Amino acid sequence: MFYRDLASVPPMIVRGEGVYLEDADGRRYLDGAASAAVVGIGHGRREVWDALAAEGDRVTFVYSAGFTHPWQERLATAILDLAPANMAAVYFTSGGSEANESAWKLARQYFVEQGRHQKYKAIARWQSFHGVTLAALSLSGRTAWRQIYAPLLLPVPRVAPPYEYRCAFCARAGGCTLACADDLERTILLEGPETVAAFFAEPIAGSSAVGLVPHPDYFRRIREICDRHDVLFVADEVLCGYGRAGTAFAIAEWGVEPDIITLGKAIGSGYAPLAAMLVSDGIRQVFMQGSGRFVHGLTYSGTPSACFIGLKVHEIMLREGLFTRAKALEEFLRSKLLGLAERHEIIGEVRGRGLLQGVELVANRETRRPLPPDCRIAERVVRHMRDNGVLIAAGVPLVNFGRDGDHLQISPPFTVTEQEISFIVEALDEALASTSKEIL
Repeated sequence: MFYRDLASVPPMIVRGEGVYLEDADGRRYLDGAASAAVVGIGHGRREVWDALAAEGDRVTFVYSAGFTHPWQERLATAILDLAPANMAAVYFTSGGSEANESAWKLARQYFVEQGRHQKYKAIARWQSFHGVTLAALSLSGRTAWRQIYAPLLLPVPRVAPPYEYRCAFCARAGGCTLACADDLERTILLEGPETVAAFFAEPIAGSSAVGLVPHPDYFRRIREICDRHDVLFVADEVLCGYGRAGTAFAIAEWGVEPDIITLGKAIGSGYAPLAAMLVSDGIRQVFMQGSGRFVHGLTYSGTPSACFIGLKVHEIMLREGLFTRAKALEEFLRSKLLGLAERHEIIGEVRGRGLLQGVELVANRETRRPLPPDCRIAERVVRHMRDNGVLIAAGVPLVNFGRDGDHLQISPPFTVTEQEISFIVEALDEALASTSKEIL
């Protein structure tokens, strides 16, 4: 295997059950990260595999360029039933990177269909992540992952994120002024509105700046700006959507309707590689009245087995109330994390929604000064917890605008109990105490 970290061989996981994983040596881990925020319905749900086996040869591969199948159609309908009212069609992919790259291509062709060939640019935010393919990484404002591939990346104008804890715009204003939202309009005007096709944003930031939640008026302002300049708004809900923030679609909190929504991770819950791009009726109508064809294609778009599993995941989530369960658990998890902040000066901020909570670590809480990058504090905390049988994720380094900064991601499966949340936080408490002694 060509592992991502070639310096060590990772533990071999051989089974899972609920929020627990077990390795080949019989050691159990409480998965407080949901394996990169993927697993929603919990590990080891045998009913998923039993249902697939029961269908036998009815779930057979067909190429979506020439055929459709019941599982794709039914899953699309099920997702649209929960989506914002303007969403009208679904295009399935194998992962979030593909979904976001598909969205950029769709936005480009949308304007070509109208004879507006100059509109091709996408604008995105710093401290964002939209995927690892070259186009998706070009959209991503993740400095730590962009540097090595910089010569290969497409030029993407970038705007300030809604990062109130470290915002240069409102640092002395006593609160958010929405200047970060207005930065989008400034950038559109500088680039030329006639050239800008789309704006990409995560409603709640993922692993590049875990748990950033914008001001209540932020996305309303974004929607107004996009409408004013005829720019499509793409909401990337690959990580924060599909129940992770406590609603089926995270953007619902702001009461606005995007033009395109991308989904991933929890939509397949790790039982199949599955993601999706949702398209508004306005976009669909332009294509239907134009060429009638999206110039794009993926071999495994709408794979029958993946869509079948996605439909089963959807059924389980509806049956067990998992689309909203994260909201019910949010206050409990957040209160536990805020309790940690009272005991550990190293915690600068706790933020997030539902079961997507971020903890930013600092050297000085009063000045918000980050720890030196070479401390690798987040990695140490995560390693210490894993050694003690609890998994959380280290946020990607350099959250402080590419210079320094450390953060943690707590994102357990939607099936987690309050008792299991308490166990995760207790393990984090012990890890912070031990690690702080080593470096401070």
